[in-house]
Amino acid sequence: MNLSKETLTLIRNFAGINGSIMLKQGNTLATISEGKNVMAMATIAETFPSDFGIYDLNEFLGAVGIFSNTVLDFSDKYVTISDGGTSKIKYFAAGEGIVKAAPATIKFPEPDVAFTLTADQLAMILKTSSALKAGDVSIQGDGSTLRVVVSDKKNATSNANQFQIRQKDQQFKPNMKV
Repeated sequence: MNLSKETLTLIRNFAGINGSIMLKQGNTLATISEGKNVMAMATIAETFPSDFGIYDLNEFLGAVGIFSNTVLDFSDKYVTISDGGTSKIKYFAAGEGIVKAAPATIKFPEPDVAFTLTADQLAMILKTSSALKAGDVSIQGDGSTLRVVVSDKKNATSNANQFQIRQKDQQFKPNMKV
């Protein structure tokens, strides 16, 4: 099995949520943070033949990155990482008791507010935060519009950027760190 660049990118992103992962049989990747407050799930092009626990995800990615054309051959206790030739790494699986598997699904309550944030809008939030040294993002509904505000909420006179997402008839103002 070969992993696509897209799947490797997802796994790298998942390593930022949790340093380990339980790859489940099939084509779904899922992870959950140690604090159980962040979860990510994605459908990938590849299909894993069996469950396989990875204790140190960054180490695994480093091993996979050694070869330019990586081939993975899964067995019960380990995966053979190779270039398809004579060089091979035997990477052992971590047990399910050691690696916390993400739940198959999570039942979320109905949202109070739903909106779409485009990749361009997210890029603008990150650029503004960096340029203005503003670490807070607020999604604000004033009863007629829904907007994103990037600022320093501890400083009432801080520079801020705001842009409208859409019309919304609710009033709310949750704050979060960029």
